[in-house]
Amino acid sequence: MGKVKCKWNWHETGHQVFYNPSTFETLDGSWPLKYVDDFVGDAGGDIFDGTTGWTATNVNSATSAIVANSSNGQFLLHIAANDEAEDAFLYHGNEKMFDVGNDLIFEARINMAVSPGTGVVAVAGMAGDHDLDKDTVANAAWFRWDASQVCKVESDDTTNNNDDTATGVTTVAGTYNIFRIDFTTLADVKFFIDGVRVASGTTFDMSNLTAGEQQMQPYFSLDKASGTGLGDMNIDYVKIFSNRS
Repeated sequence: MGKVKCKWNWHETGHQVFYNPSTFETLDGSWPLKYVDDFVGDAGGDIFDGTTGWTATNVNSATSAIVANSSNGQFLLHIAANDEAEDAFLYHGNEKMFDVGNDLIFEARINMAVSPGTGVVAVAGMAGDHDLDKDTVANAAWFRWDASQVCKVESDDTTNNNDDTATGVTTVAGTYNIFRIDFTTLADVKFFIDGVRVASGTTFDMSNLTAGEQQMQPYFSLDKASGTGLGDMNIDYVKIFSNRS
């Protein structure tokens, strides 16, 4: 890992943060609320399986589960080759415990292990209530892949809608990247991949969120309406930092 570094005003968030200078993984910080899941646990599916607080849902042949005997813990969303509608998603069951208006930072280490095939959509980030049609989710900010490894970003605050914004980053199957969303300023939400800000030419304004709409949940999804397209999203960890209300 190399030496751990620390910054007092990390990315102008006003927080002291310890981070890995090689990977830019956030290791710790001065936020009072810290939520971390490394998906270390039994893949069997009871309260000790490492997914406490999560809802993992599958439609048809799609699967979502902790990877058994995985190094450091991993959670896999999988879309199969069957010609059918499939959905695999991991979220907090619409229990929206995190207020993005509290200087929230979302971070996840993800490997798009199998490139999303024809018709397959993948998203990872923060969202309000779940909807199978990702374009109709009312309030969200996330990274998105459409039938390829080309990564885009999106935000929606029910008023301002930024869809399919290019990041200039094409992820590689088998390679982990660290994806971060910085809600410190809701009028200018920022996206980072491996510590580098992406889509900086677009202002992702989410300042029209009401107090209720600011309540969100971590959200990961792979889906397709039909066809034989494949897709695997391997999630190594999820970290959320924020102030308290």
